[in-house]
Amino acid sequence: MDRSSLEEIQRAIEAARQAAREGGFDGCDAADLEEIIMAVDNELKANRPNSQTLSTYLNSLAKSLRADPAKRALCLQIDAAMRNAGIATHWEH
Repeated sequence: MDRSSLEEIQRAIEAARQAAREGGFDGCDAADLEEIIMAVDNELKANRPNSQTLSTYLNSLAKSLRADPAKRALCLQIDAAMRNAGIATHWEH
């Protein structure tokens, strides 16, 4: 995975973090989202981030956001970052 792909994923999860903090989620859901985001952050810090691990977390994050029509653009941002990095997506299923 190249540096630009990792940076694109980082931007997408920062947007997700901001969305979680802005509201629209109950406290439990926001905490769950933050937990997933922190796991992605930790994986991105690894010398060789594991694409399977990132796939699991990022798909989970997108699935959590997709129920809210206002978050559709954010789901698509996560999806694009994953595809550009060669990470499998399956959050829409």
